[in-house]
Amino acid sequence: MKIKPLLEKLKENWPAKALCVVIACLFYLFNRYTSLEQKSVPVTLKVLQEGEMVSSTHIPSSVSVTIRTSAENITKITAENILAQLDLSWITQEGTYDVPISIDLPSSIVEMNPLQVTVYPEKVKVRLERNTSAAVKIEPVFAGVPAEGYTLDGFQTDPEYVLVYGPRSIAQSVESIATEPIEIDAKKASFKQKAKLANINRLIKVMDQEECEVKVNIDYQDGIQEFKNLSVFLKNIPADFECESKAYGSITLKGPRLIMEDWTPNPDTLSADLSEITAPGEYTLPVSVLIPQEFHLESVSVETIRVAVKERPPAEVVDETLPGAVFGQTEESR
Repeated sequence: MKIKPLLEKLKENWPAKALCVVIACLFYLFNRYTSLEQKSVPVTLKVLQEGEMVSSTHIPSSVSVTIRTSAENITKITAENILAQLDLSWITQEGTYDVPISIDLPSSIVEMNPLQVTVYPEKVKVRLERNTSAAVKIEPVFAGVPAEGYTLDGFQTDPEYVLVYGPRSIAQSVESIATEPIEIDAKKASFKQKAKLANINRLIKVMDQEECEVKVNIDYQDGIQEFKNLSVFLKNIPADFECESKAYGSITLKGPRLIMEDWTPNPDTLSADLSEITAPGEYTLPVSVLIPQEFHLESVSVETIRVAVKERPPAEVVDETLPGAVFGQTEESR
């Protein structure tokens, strides 16, 4: 008999009573939520991309995991054993995807009560492309300058190319892989050296190659110098003729600067050859240039000269056994 009046009283104005219960629960939850301590820890983000697709966009190296729990538990929270993972291995087509980040907590945290866990960011936008390989040329990087008068005259690498792999668009756009700096400061001679490859693109990986051998060619530095007022030497004059020349010329040479600065032209640097002359007269003869093989002739001011050739006078007889021998006597005058 008493139960019925109780139920009737509960039914009286029940919407207001229900609202009060809900408000009380909300106050309880709010009070409990606001009384929780909060701690955020950075967690390394592990990326799983073991399939055919790899990311061609930047992926953060870590995420922030925020844990709310009681003051007693909050001191026990560390990043140790918290695993943040971005799984791309299930994607098989190229495209842009919003991939959620999964969090794996150790049992010591899972068993905490109360417990609220959030991760930032919750998703990562990635552009996935097919994993592709490409052959890329190795380009050494040099530090310093050779000694005075010397220059870097090229290099060879062994191997010349290296295989890289990564996202299709990036792997196909890579033109070269650099080396760590190779010191050439004050060098005077060629040398060989091992050098590590310096891959600055973290989305590209070098396949089975960490270093290469570099042959560095150090040679004389070229210079250009003009030599003026060189007389033209007449050579191979036949015995029956005589001639003379007052021709002069200048030459411009290119070659190793240090060698050129110490070089002095020889008397026959410019010359004309008279070996083919068979009769007196005036001849136009080509001028030859004789220079060391290290030099290159840039220009010569005179290419031909005019030479007057005449017969040599009869040979003068001299009796060297007589004191005071007279020059110029012929057989007839005796």
